[in-house]
Amino acid sequence: MSEGKGPRYAHAEVAHVAAHFDRLVERYGNTHQALDYGSRKSQRIRFDVLASGLTLADRRVLDVGCGMADLKSYLDERGIACTYSGVDASSRMIAEARKRHAHTEFSAGDFLAPEMGAPCDVAVANGIFYLLGERAEELQREIIERMWSLADEAVAFSSLSSWAPERSEGEYHSDPSVVLRFCRKLTPWVRLRHDYLPHDFTIFMYKRAMDA
Repeated sequence: MSEGKGPRYAHAEVAHVAAHFDRLVERYGNTHQALDYGSRKSQRIRFDVLASGLTLADRRVLDVGCGMADLKSYLDERGIACTYSGVDASSRMIAEARKRHAHTEFSAGDFLAPEMGAPCDVAVANGIFYLLGERAEELQREIIERMWSLADEAVAFSSLSSWAPERSEGEYHSDPSVVLRFCRKLTPWVRLRHDYLPHDFTIFMYKRAMDA
């Protein structure tokens, strides 16, 4: 999407998410509060988990719900050279991401709109499903399917878990076993991790069997 066009939202729920994060960026600026994270530490843990199950070096990496491109900063810090691009519903988030990474491709809008996203080797999404409202499960599946259609090698995403000992009111917590069953309809090569935070899980999906 060119910078001259405003964001398009194919779904009202995504427009709601965009407005929510636009307000957080306006209030908190470039901080973890603007990302709705409890701490930078929990964000780092999720990034470590994502990186542990994927080959990212020399790959085209699409970050869905990229926020202010903290994953890009993390990859740079670790010396993982890749062709990174990011999409996010919030135009304020994308504006901040462009300030931090001026030579990186970013797009603002609804990832499920036909013009959003581009072919990649690896597509990732970090905790983007929790504010999708009553249709969260349906939209989550649509997003996973779109990521899968764009990726040549792998998809990975994290989500709040229904197995969590406590849940926050108004936030969607996926059932890991239900999501895993859905992902197995797309590929037999899947991996579930629920061993790093009590309220969170990550699923990896691969186009082909991983080397032993």
